[in-house]
Amino acid sequence: QIVLQNVSQGSLNASKDLQKEFAAIEKKKEELADYLCEDRKKLSLEDLFSTMKTFREIFLKALQ
Repeated sequence: QIVLQNVSQGSLNASKDLQKEFAAIEKKKEELADYLCEDRKKLSLEDLFSTMKTFREIFLKALQ
């Protein structure tokens, strides 16, 4: 019973930590959306990473 209680507490702590990480990621995404003049609510992480990838590719091409 003690082992189960420890496992449950560990799972609860891990879940809270994960929620904090997701909140931090969401905040950074919103900051980047503002920086890129995008709509915070419509910009998905996939769109954000795609924009960053495209920018990187164009930037590296310009350097060459």
